[in-house]
This record gives sequence, structure tokens and C-alpha cells, in this order.
Amino acid sequence: MSFNLPKGSWDCHFHIYGPFDRFPLPEDAAYHPEPATFKQLLELHKSLGIEHGVFVQAVAYGSDNFIILDAIEQSNFNYRGVALVDHDITDEQLVELKHGGICGIRFNMMGHLPGNHDPQALRGLVERVAKLGLHIQIHGKIEDIFPAIEAWQDIDVDIVIDHMARPNLLDSQDAENTFNKLQQVMINPKHWLKISGIDRAQNGQPASTWDASLNWVQKLIKLAPNRVVWGTDWPHPNVKGEVPHDDELLKFALKVLDTPELLQAVFVDNPRNLYFREN
Repeated sequence: MSFNLPKGSWDCHFHIYGPFDRFPLPEDAAYHPEPATFKQLLELHKSLGIEHGVFVQAVAYGSDNFIILDAIEQSNFNYRGVALVDHDITDEQLVELKHGGICGIRFNMMGHLPGNHDPQALRGLVERVAKLGLHIQIHGKIEDIFPAIEAWQDIDVDIVIDHMARPNLLDSQDAENTFNKLQQVMINPKHWLKISGIDRAQNGQPASTWDASLNWVQKLIKLAPNRVVWGTDWPHPNVKGEVPHDDELLKFALKVLDTPELLQAVFVDNPRNLYFREN
């Protein structure tokens, strides 16, 4: 299928795994995925019309970011990355990551994922990340991430909220609560939304059911259309139900972004402003 995306379009969220003879998983990996290599990713992006992208370091690899640093270099820095780091990482190591094409640091606040979830314990790292001009990417349900976002309001740092704050859109109360909290969060001009994971928000329901959530996602985008980006979440680790087809995810995005101006903003201008900025 051919998609008529604007020139310079971005996929702002995906992971890679392997080849495992070169990039083996650690013995204590949080999960053990099938191979999903940079070569396979490039084939997918070519089929979708994507020219730029953002590697998100997979939890399975922990804080060893070599796999995404290598892929960024292979891309001639047309791609960027978001890293996982240990709390005691040095400023010099953060600078090295930045020079390698890393533009953000991810915090996983989902209870089943490893990592420190205490906003105050993470504050020092957030402050150091901010001074280097990197951003924070935060992953979790709204009740998990809201305390951290509130605690870091006084820090001059961009915060990108993963997967629409992981709503359950089959639960009207959860959908309403997530939207209301995000409405508060997005008042801050340093806060960004990632429109991704509609399959997760629909609890693994088939693509034929996703249109029921079209209005909710469109209302979300209207909160700050100049601070919204989109991602596939390929290869969709740890999903409920069947693995979604990326062309179906893109088709849904094209329905959501129903004007040329919105399409240009979310697929090109916004990610370029966030990931290609000069610091």
C-alpha cells in the first residue's frame, strides 16, 4: 500500500532487537523478543514513506544503548534516539550520548517495568539532562506519570508523554480521567504528546474497531497541535492480542490528522523541532 505522506515524515517511536550475534540480550533481560533489526525497520519505513525516525531504547537491553547508537550512525544521523540510563550516569557519559545522536532520556513509570519510579529520586538526573538540552520521555498511565510531571514543573526541560499516557479507551471513566489530566499537563508549553499505541489503548482490539476512538484522539491533538508527534511502536513488544499491522496504524493516523496542516505539523514540523533542534 502506498501512503502519500509529506516529504521528510517521521516515525517517532520504535525499537530494534538484534541481530543477536552482534547485539545479544543481557542474561537478566526483562523480556526476550524476536529479532527486529535496523534493516527490517528501514524496509518498513520505505514502504510507509518514512524518512526519519527515533529509536527508543528497549527495556530488554537496559542501559546499554550501543544498539541504537550504532543504528543512528548507520543512518548518517537522519535518525535520532532516546536512551535508557542508570541514575549514576556521569555528565561526560550524557554528553557522549548526545554526540551520538541521543536527544532524550526515557523513564518507564509502568509498574511491571524495571527502573526507579520516584520523581524526587530522579530529580537530579532530570536537572542534569535539562542542562544538556536533552528532553525527558515518560512512559506510564496518567496516574503514574502525573506526580512526576508535577514535581518537575520548575525544571526547564521538555517532557514527551509516551503513548497518550496509556489510556484504556474501552473504559469511559479512564478515558475521561486521562483526557482531563492531559488537558492540565499540556498547558505547559514544554510538554509534548506522542500519538501512538492506539492498539494498546483499545486493549488489542482489531483495527476495524479503532474508529470508535477517533474523536478522543482528535480532541487530544487539539490541546497542542504544535506539540504532537506520532510513532508506530514497531515491532510492538508485549502487546495484548494480535500484533497490529503498521499500515493500519498509519491509516488511523491519517484519519485523525484530517487536514494538510495537521499532517504536516505532526509528521514533519513538530518532530523536526523536537529532535533536530540545535542546542
